[in-house]
Amino acid sequence: MPLIDRRFLKDLDYLLLGAVLALVGFGLLGISSAAGPAFFNAQLIRVFMGLAICLVVATVDYHRLTQFAPLIYLLAVALLAATLLVGSEVKGSRSWIVLMGFRLQPSELVKVAVILALARYLGDLRENFLSMRQILSLGFLFSLPVLLVVLQGDMGTALMYFPVLGGMMLVAGLRLRFLVAILLISALLAPLGWFMLHDYQRERILVTFNPDLDPQGVGYQTRQSKIAIGSGGWTGKGLGEGSQSQLGFVPEIRTDFIFALLSEEHGFLGAAAVLMLYLFVLFRITGTAELSRDRTGLLIVTGVGSLLFAHVVTNVGMTLGMLPAIGVPLPFVSYGGSALLSMFAAIGLVISVRHRRFVY
Repeated sequence: MPLIDRRFLKDLDYLLLGAVLALVGFGLLGISSAAGPAFFNAQLIRVFMGLAICLVVATVDYHRLTQFAPLIYLLAVALLAATLLVGSEVKGSRSWIVLMGFRLQPSELVKVAVILALARYLGDLRENFLSMRQILSLGFLFSLPVLLVVLQGDMGTALMYFPVLGGMMLVAGLRLRFLVAILLISALLAPLGWFMLHDYQRERILVTFNPDLDPQGVGYQTRQSKIAIGSGGWTGKGLGEGSQSQLGFVPEIRTDFIFALLSEEHGFLGAAAVLMLYLFVLFRITGTAELSRDRTGLLIVTGVGSLLFAHVVTNVGMTLGMLPAIGVPLPFVSYGGSALLSMFAAIGLVISVRHRRFVY
């Protein structure tokens, strides 16, 4: 029996996959413009790898994946621990590891494992609302990988796990009084979290509220990003013609701040097209959640949608100077391998749920 049969190909969500590939196309344009053919070719290889991973994951019944979720979760935690011990340090974060000749960031890949683990736990529950004991169990399950990511020094990636937990808990049945209690506890612990941050992390937050606080230091990147976005006008300066991006005024232009490059070179219309593609992807994900025939599938799709939404809002907020620059990539668009492969795997889960909407 072939890995991908005719029924799968006929039922494949081509609209979702097409929108994702359109986002990838925007990213490749930006990478080619800002970094040249070598980076373009490297990213193109990752795209093909990601697409293959997406299709392989999509062909596997998500029920089978959740059966192995505990093992996948333990392997993910072990990989994070190994990265903390023997990983490479890049820009103050020990979050990279070389595995089978490839340089990977496990904290990005583990997001999918966490979604599967939470879906397995919540999907097995039969109550309409979560009890305090179940919330505490979820907290333990969730906090272990997040704590390891924090210890690696990658606060930005760690923060992206929280919307996944929040979205899946709300769908699973979080009582209002528990939600209020969680928000109050979070607010009370916020001052403690402030003192746990490194000096440069606190500076990034302060600069968000006062860009003139350090215009040549921490605030430089955000300031230049906003200049690039504003200079694009309606239609942009043209591919390879953006002065801010081409002359190196915006650091990390091909990774975390690629939205600024696209806005400068393709203008408001190009930036709006990118955001509309994300909106369409989220619309298809929401549609799949509505079609899901069981609790587990609904939870998986909710986790993926929450993760994608959080990444887009945070990244765009960074480039606009509305949120601190915490190193969160723009899904399917930013240069890099681990985040891209992780997101493709997540989309594969969504396709798997949609394909099996008529199967119990």
